[in-house]
Amino acid sequence: MKLVNKEIEPRIEVKLNKNIKDDVSSGIMTYGEKNDYPDIIEKLIYGSQTGKSAANLLSKFIAGDGFVQPVGNVEIGKDIRGKKITVDKLRQQIAESLAFFGGVYIHSNVSIDGVCNDYKILNFKNCRFSRMDDTGYCSRVAYNDNWLKSKETVFFNTFNPEMAKENIKKYGQEYKGQVYFQFLNDTYLYPLSPFDSVYLDMDTENQIQIFKNREIRNGFTDKIVMVVEKMNSDEEAKEMVDKCKSFVGADGEKLLLFEAEFDETGNIRGNNFKVEKIATNINDKLFENWEVSIPNSIRKAAYGLPAVLIDYQQGTLSAASGEMLTQAVSVYNAYTRDLRKKVEETFAEIMKYSKNETLKTNIDWSLKEVQL
Repeated sequence: MKLVNKEIEPRIEVKLNKNIKDDVSSGIMTYGEKNDYPDIIEKLIYGSQTGKSAANLLSKFIAGDGFVQPVGNVEIGKDIRGKKITVDKLRQQIAESLAFFGGVYIHSNVSIDGVCNDYKILNFKNCRFSRMDDTGYCSRVAYNDNWLKSKETVFFNTFNPEMAKENIKKYGQEYKGQVYFQFLNDTYLYPLSPFDSVYLDMDTENQIQIFKNREIRNGFTDKIVMVVEKMNSDEEAKEMVDKCKSFVGADGEKLLLFEAEFDETGNIRGNNFKVEKIATNINDKLFENWEVSIPNSIRKAAYGLPAVLIDYQQGTLSAASGEMLTQAVSVYNAYTRDLRKKVEETFAEIMKYSKNETLKTNIDWSLKEVQL
């Protein structure tokens, strides 16, 4: 199943392909025909207004309203800009990665005695598993800033603090810490994005925007053909073309004036021209139905996101609709409960090795549900 579309990202040819290949030369398991599935799915989501809104809301509900225990403000690391990463910040970043890609990778500087002294999210797009061994196990996670170009790849060991001493002994200076991963589904080696099933709908929504924009920029819904007498010079022909161009588009001039000579009967003498119209075969009324059905399909992919949470309409927020919002939040909390458990499970598994005693001894990583 492939999608070829240069409109989403004009700098590269876009193909959505979910093939996984054992690549001997790079030492990794690739993801997609050009090892670019995560990049393409992200472009599709950001190119669709419904996809982006749905992914952001899904992220908020996966993250919840914070932890039940007061651990959110504890600092657990620094980002690449030197700003502190708190437990709450990591919670939000984990939820965002799960919402967009269906998975998350978390790096930790695990010391030789198995203590985690730093946690940070790795960009999901940049992570791949190492090649499988004879047992079908991938023991390392590869990281590259851009898999489409030749850049240095860094390998990390998969998360197992109890094996840190053996890792350091085996890899020496090549040991770069360990990476924990969590996926929403384990059907395949890599997870599918929650929006994988509606990638065509997201692209269609993006194309409708492009079509509307072009209609405004080009100025005519139907194509216009203007036939004129042969010009006396190239300069005269160019002047005529420039005048015609200035007449189209949203910013075009409203009056197009040509000078001409008239004969005794009132007809134009010389410089005659004729305008023909080629009617478009695109029915813009068709989009009215698409603009309802397509967002509905995308919301379904986002674990049944209720329409009322993102499709605000002027004048509908009455007391009755306020109650609808409350009910919608409650329903979506129920739909996403298992996803929050993935986040809770993640923190329970990685924080028991933390150097921070409060986090290490915390046994309740329950998340609060989202409140309206």
